[in-house]
Amino acid sequence: MKLLPGSIVDTGEIEEAAFREQLPAAHRDTERFLSLSERTMHQLMSYLVGREYLESVTDDTLRWAERCSLVDDRRYATIYIRSHSRNSPMGNFRIRMELRKRGISDGITDEVLSQRDEVDLHRTLVKTVKSKYGYLDKQTGLRRAAAYLQRRGFQHDLISRVIDEAFRNSEEQTD
Repeated sequence: MKLLPGSIVDTGEIEEAAFREQLPAAHRDTERFLSLSERTMHQLMSYLVGREYLESVTDDTLRWAERCSLVDDRRYATIYIRSHSRNSPMGNFRIRMELRKRGISDGITDEVLSQRDEVDLHRTLVKTVKSKYGYLDKQTGLRRAAAYLQRRGFQHDLISRVIDEAFRNSEEQTD
């Protein structure tokens, strides 16, 4: 579009030209951003807004990324929960808070949490408590383990079961 002195400017044409100009760049930026790690729709939207793309470009790019399966909140939540069940276990309450901060809906969080392997989580927690606190005297170990598990967002009934099993097994080994 070439502007000459005295030309009548149609704002619709200018917006359309800006859209056509920004869209390929937004798609390239999106692909690069998403290639680094799994992201949520909310994180991608924040990224694009921060890059100062037009709102219409941001909206179109979000739809494109979802259509191409570049971003999927359910997949993100599944990966996040699986990772935080093995590496640094978190309770459902804490996971809910963390996923909410990342823009994951409560419905998706509930669905993915319902698929969590509670037996494996329990086993992991017992192993973690033993390795972190098993060498301490029983009272100190119990207190520190309970505080640790509370900070990680676990409910009191699970904390009690994990601590009982972790320290019961340690007592049997010392006898």
